[in-house]
This record gives sequence, structure tokens and C-alpha cells, in this order.
Amino acid sequence: MKILLLNDEFYTTGASTAILRLAEHLREQHDVSVMPRIDGEGDIKTKLKALDIPIVSNASDVDLVIANTMMGGEFVAKFGAQCPMIWWIHESDIGRQFILRNPALAEGFRQAAAIVFQTTYQKMVYSSFTFDSPAEVHVLPFWNDAIYTQAIEPAPKEKLRIVSIGTVEPRKRVQDTINAVELLSDSMKREIECVFIGKFIHLPEREQAIVKAHPERYHFLGEQPNEIALRYLASADCFVLASSSESQPLSIWESFELEVPICVSDLDTYQHIGLKHGVNALVHPVGNTDILAENLRTILTNQSVRASLPKAAKSLLLRTLAKDWRSGFDGIIRDVATRREISKLGY
Repeated sequence: MKILLLNDEFYTTGASTAILRLAEHLREQHDVSVMPRIDGEGDIKTKLKALDIPIVSNASDVDLVIANTMMGGEFVAKFGAQCPMIWWIHESDIGRQFILRNPALAEGFRQAAAIVFQTTYQKMVYSSFTFDSPAEVHVLPFWNDAIYTQAIEPAPKEKLRIVSIGTVEPRKRVQDTINAVELLSDSMKREIECVFIGKFIHLPEREQAIVKAHPERYHFLGEQPNEIALRYLASADCFVLASSSESQPLSIWESFELEVPICVSDLDTYQHIGLKHGVNALVHPVGNTDILAENLRTILTNQSVRASLPKAAKSLLLRTLAKDWRSGFDGIIRDVATRREISKLGY
């Protein structure tokens, strides 16, 4: 089968990593190509080329399209009647905001052959768009296979290390991590370094000034290959994700696999994937840097907590991994192709 993967951009995000892993898998049985919504360079593009997966600029002569992220919705809406399309949606609340700002995206729900979410929470968020959609709706958790196929040697360090992975932009609330660290005692701050990995888009001026004043404490590494990001994550004493909106962050599963304790914001989606405060994560209300600071202090100073959180987190991960996302996606593709053949017969 000729399958086109429609990606958003080629810089490293959880969604673009997902399309890379899907391409790696599908090329074993199918003729796979990738088309970006916004062309450009990035580590994902480099890795696709290394796999000899063609990067194309049009969607001609394909049997099926898998459109990645909410921003693929306009393409699904425009061409879904001509070619069967699977819409793989990674965003939760923020995706709904995209639709409200750009209503043309909503037609994708009418034209998609199948819609794939990562969590039951996403299914709830988009229920007003899917309740009368003809598309088959699936919930399929995704994780990064690369973490199981390579030896990950922790990056060297001399201090307690806090790691955050994700695009530096308003939704990720990197400023909360910085401000929480600044609330810790001077003696503790001297023992901490914060490593931020991800494309730099925006950081508020106040926090930029803090970073500039303490270059020994805050390190922005920009986009890094997945192997490098995993090395830094493996070396972390704590992983922090203070976002105001997420669905199922890939970096959380990676932290669980590497047995790194996590501090995250109190998002509804996390309840649906099994995160519990004090059991497998420490949680703070979005924007509450006082509680985030206390959570950081607890993880960095309490050895018992640092041991118990990752153990419970890895237990949750291993139960989730019992269902292989790749075979799940294969089943969705077969179902869409079968229904297409049935419709060609006039039934």
C-alpha cells in the first residue's frame, strides 16, 4: 500500500517523533513517503532521509494518508473525500482552541475515515466534533520505541540536574520552572543546574533576565537529536513539565522508563493516563510556583520519595506497554482500507 504521512514540521516534538517512529514501522510492509505542512530542516527530516523515506511536496498517487496533529485538519477536510485519511491528533485543550480560531479545521472530523487519539481525555475534549462524525474513533497511547532499542548512557554532570524537554513557548510555561528554582534557598540553588531541551520560541523578559544573570544555573540547549535528549533525561534528578495544556507527553513516558522522578502541572489529561500525586508524580496547579518549588525541594532532598515515585511510575508504564501501539495502528489501517474497498463495491 502507498501511504503518505502528512507531518506538521520537522523539528523535534513528541508529534514529529511519533510520525518518525510510525514511518520506521510502516516502511517494513508499505511504500511510505512524508509530506510536511511547513517544509524546513530538523533532526526528524535528517532521520527520515537516513531511512530512505522520500520527502515529497504533493499527495498524488497514494492509497491512504495519515495526517499528523490538529493542523493537518484542513488537508483532511479538503481531500478526505478523495482518499481515505487517518487523522492522528496529539493535542488536547489547545487543539480545541485551534478549531475555535480556525473553524475550517472542524470539517476534518467529517471527512476523516478514522481519528486516532492518545488518551480518553482527548476523546472527551473533542466529543462535540466526533459525536456525529462518520469516522471510526480510536484511543491508542503512543510511546518512543527508540528508548528500548539503544543503550542510553547518562550525560555527565556535577550538580543536581533538573531537565525539561519541549518547545520553549508560552504553553510549556518554562518560566514557572525558573521561578520555582529561584524560590529555593541560596545554598540549594548553588547545587542545581536546569537543562532545557527544545526549539526556543519565546521566554518572558523577566525570566530571560534571570537566565542571563545565572548562566551557571540555566542552560538552553535548543533542539537536540533524540539520542542526546535521552542522555540528558537519563542523567536528571528530576524531570519538570509545567505546561498549561498537554495530551500525553512523550517525555513523561521516557522519564518513567529511565526511572526519573517527575514534577508536572495538574492537568485533567494526566488523571486519564494514570498519574497520581505522591504515587508516581508530584503535581502542582498550573502557574503555582510556590507548590512547584516545594515539589522540587522534596524530590531533590528526600531519597525515599526519589525512590518510590519512579518505581510506581515504571509499573504504570509497563502496564501501558502491554498493548503495542504499532500493531494497533496496523489494525486501524487495515480497517480503513477494508471499508474503502467495501464502499467501492457500492455497499
